[in-house]
Amino acid sequence: MTPNVTVGYMAEQINRGRLDGEATRDWLAVEAARKRARASGPATMPAMLGAVLIRLGERMQGTAQHLSTSADSPVPSVR
Repeated sequence: MTPNVTVGYMAEQINRGRLDGEATRDWLAVEAARKRARASGPATMPAMLGAVLIRLGERMQGTAQHLSTSADSPVPSVR
């Protein structure tokens, strides 16, 4: 084989391996999405409820901190 043919063959082998790797990752992503979609019924309700409660708690803490800092600050005088 000539050097050009050898290099071309090696490049095609590398490209084929890269494409096989990408196809495998795509397949894994599709399988994960399919399995996740199947379990998205009642199983996700507690997770969604927990996320809502966490965000509500964070919002309430932020509001309480905002109110306590504004209550501690002096009232500006109005002329």
